[in-house]
Amino acid sequence: MLGVYRIQASRTELHLVEAYVKAANPQEAESIFYGALEHENAAISWTQVFDSSDTEIDSIEPVPAEHDPLPSEDRTHCLLCGRSIRWTGVSAEDSPSGISIPGPWVHVDRQINDEDRELDD
Repeated sequence: MLGVYRIQASRTELHLVEAYVKAANPQEAESIFYGALEHENAAISWTQVFDSSDTEIDSIEPVPAEHDPLPSEDRTHCLLCGRSIRWTGVSAEDSPSGISIPGPWVHVDRQINDEDRELDD
């Protein structure tokens, strides 16, 4: 005769976790990261949603000045550096085919305004 059996098991899933935090040095970045895992601190960005079980840091490195932009929620500035950004694609409304044309996000160079020109004269 067949019966029903309760089986309890656990497993560990390995995920590469990439987070961006603002910190004065690598030690502070590590502390902020572990605090963010426990929801005590906030990170600028996570690559995915995950739980905080058994996370071990492999590396901590500064984000280079010439990094790919990470758009903010309002899509006007980079979350990593605060510089202005814009999308280089074409929206469906502006496309002759009516289909969105993909393009990367880019940092926008600071534009010279009249005050800056006066200082250079």
